[in-house]
Amino acid sequence: MEKLNIFKLIKLGFWDTCFVWKNEFKHVFKDLGVLLFFFGLPFGYPILYALIYNPEVVREVPMVVVDNARTPLSREFSQKMDASPNAKIISYCADLEEAKRFLYEKKAFGILFIPSDFSRNLYRGEQSVVTFYSDMSILLNYKGFLTSLIDVSMLMNAELQTAALPGATNEQLAMATQPIPYESVTLYNPESGFGTFLIPAILMLILQQSLVLGVGMLAGGIYEHHQLRYYYSENRLMANNITHLVMGKALCYFCLFILPAVFLMHVVPHIFSYPQLGSHWHIYSFAVPYILACIFFAMTLSVFVRERETSFLLFVFTSLIFLFISGITWPTYAMPPVWRYIGYLIPSTFGIEGFVKMSTGGSEIYEVSDSYIALWIQAGGYFISTCLIYRYQLYRDKQRGFSGEME
Repeated sequence: MEKLNIFKLIKLGFWDTCFVWKNEFKHVFKDLGVLLFFFGLPFGYPILYALIYNPEVVREVPMVVVDNARTPLSREFSQKMDASPNAKIISYCADLEEAKRFLYEKKAFGILFIPSDFSRNLYRGEQSVVTFYSDMSILLNYKGFLTSLIDVSMLMNAELQTAALPGATNEQLAMATQPIPYESVTLYNPESGFGTFLIPAILMLILQQSLVLGVGMLAGGIYEHHQLRYYYSENRLMANNITHLVMGKALCYFCLFILPAVFLMHVVPHIFSYPQLGSHWHIYSFAVPYILACIFFAMTLSVFVRERETSFLLFVFTSLIFLFISGITWPTYAMPPVWRYIGYLIPSTFGIEGFVKMSTGGSEIYEVSDSYIALWIQAGGYFISTCLIYRYQLYRDKQRGFSGEME
């Protein structure tokens, strides 16, 4: 008899969950705003964002030159800067005041100042200093200028050392110009591009924020019309078990976000040729707890939503905060402890860390086990908090005694 009751409980629980799942599908596809957040945002926003950062690197950044030396060596230095892929000389100025006007008017972003004793010092065997002024409002421009300056300086250093040793052999010249050979290899970001660095993190954040906004809008509509209790049926066990309601709604969201997750994790990186070194199956395995954690996180946050539009007002601004505390733009160890601890509560923190390591760095799932386990813990914790919140909301609606038919 006891076994029969357990079997009956499981069967009723299954059908109650399916009942909620079907009911939630109806609510989602009848709501244009929710469809926009669930499908328009994850399918449209990543393409737009990636196009903004495509191409990923900044080339031919305008600069001006103030050449007070006016010698063959100073002209050679300027020409080599102009020939580099990162810089482009648009004008030679008579003095610094004229050059500054180019920066103030945003016609140029850097000034190369060559002093009058540039060549004289070099011919004497002394060091000569070249000064570069950069507009730091755009760090990518500064990065390009710095790279070109280092390359040109090292190249001219080697040429001057070679000219000072006319009878030296090739081995001696190599020892004099480059005693310690070096080679720069950029791991996981061959072009050193800003898009390859940032877009994978944003893709995971979009997945979370789409759920937060969409689920919040649905919760706002339910709160406005006091419809939560209509997910229950008079003769169903669900009235005594809130977990069926939470699991049914979560199952609906999980099914809906399978396709957006695949699009964000593999289609967008493929379209824009971002590195995809990790195993697809490992990434999908990692995505399961991430999506679940995001779903229950969104359902927990929905307690703060009292109107449909409130979701947009409350949660849109958090995208920037969640990106910063994820550790992708600023090292986690350098953050104030309070922000680091807040980051541990957000699914995107561990989702971004794990996905970037797997997709861009080629890590296996066991190498991101800390993030993987943390996401499962978050999914379980937010599942419990969601059950408590929904139980309270159901109790509140019943106490108020609202009546009427669900739309």
